[in-house]
Amino acid sequence: MKYIEPVKSAVLFLLVMLSVVLTFIIWTYTPDYKFIEQTEGKEILIDAQKNLEDVIKPYKAIYRAEDEFTGTVSNSAMKDIMNAFKGWNILDLVRVNNEISSDYVNELIRANNRMTVFFAGEIPFSAFSSIFQFADKELPETTFNRMIIDWSQYNNKELQIFFVSSNNKSLLRSHVSIANAHQFVSDIVEPSKQYGVFKEVERDGYTSLYVANDKIESVKYTYYIVDLPLESFKNVLFTDPNIVQSNVESSTSEKYTDGMSLMTIDKRLKSLNYVYPAAESSERTEPSKLLNSSFEFINEHGGFTADYRYVSTSTSKNQLDYQLYLQGYPVYSDQATTRITTVWGDNRIFRYKRPYFSLDMDISEQEIKELPSGAEIVEKIHTLNNIVLSDIDEIVLGYYLTKEENESLFNLEPRWFVIRNGAWILLTPDMLGGVKNGLE
Repeated sequence: MKYIEPVKSAVLFLLVMLSVVLTFIIWTYTPDYKFIEQTEGKEILIDAQKNLEDVIKPYKAIYRAEDEFTGTVSNSAMKDIMNAFKGWNILDLVRVNNEISSDYVNELIRANNRMTVFFAGEIPFSAFSSIFQFADKELPETTFNRMIIDWSQYNNKELQIFFVSSNNKSLLRSHVSIANAHQFVSDIVEPSKQYGVFKEVERDGYTSLYVANDKIESVKYTYYIVDLPLESFKNVLFTDPNIVQSNVESSTSEKYTDGMSLMTIDKRLKSLNYVYPAAESSERTEPSKLLNSSFEFINEHGGFTADYRYVSTSTSKNQLDYQLYLQGYPVYSDQATTRITTVWGDNRIFRYKRPYFSLDMDISEQEIKELPSGAEIVEKIHTLNNIVLSDIDEIVLGYYLTKEENESLFNLEPRWFVIRNGAWILLTPDMLGGVKNGLE
């Protein structure tokens, strides 16, 4: 019995030491990570990715020479203009006025040997950093929607550009050095002599409108459409697609949710609306960051599935819109969604609304439609009670999309539209008093 206590002490000591050793091993254990298989997230592309300049394009250019306006809305002409801009050296960028008057803008455009390029939305200067070569490294956090290019001094290999913002009432001026000013004149300016005459529609206290003075011939199309895969959008938009549950609410509505975010499908308008409520933010985002964030979000999953162009922004809502275009003309519809809308939130997307169809194949025989001139449309608008010229942002030619009974077929007919406060209004025959030539 005299050995029991020493044995107990020895066993207890060994147990304590074993516990210390095991604890030390656990604390200092480092797994061999080389045997752990590294997995990477699979990139999902719904369509081909694009460059920023693919979605930032002008919709109209007018030229002033010998006290006459000519102009074009041709898609190929807009491409030529954007290509001509590449590599221009912007030597300076000087703010001229922070409260420019409409009359002064009209005078700038009206001066001879100038062209004005119109953009639908306000463009941050940073969006042109891949097109222009800016001498200033820090670009102003401001925007423009018109570029007035003065080529009167081009013999010195130098042009002058005025950047006008309709929203901010700001005017900036720059001098541009280009390698071959003669080529710019021959490629961009000289063709304007063959363009149709444009009429300036003056408005007291407002910037002028510029519309074609001749009747317009355009083509009516019928397109077979295809639905974009909703499963791909689900995989793109939800963090863990495996836990997303779907619910068919009706023949025209379906919902997907993971408990944190919601994607609603409207089969009638062929649109999807995704929202992530936790990201909602009232903090305004700078225009340059807003455009870059919106573009990168859509482009990362190949979301520009057709010719979508940036057309408007609302910095108070952190919202950007991209409009569907066809053959260089905007497409509007009451029967289907034709616009991509993003609302940026707290460091991520808050809302994403878009079409989920694609214009796949033109199956129509070429049908030429003759439309009234822009000048005729202006005269008709003067007679309307519900539209006032001073309230109009623009008068545009576009396509009105309608469905056939076979909902896989969409008709796109050329029509005149009024743009007011960012929204479109179809000018119908009834509104225009029975104007014929393609509007009956």
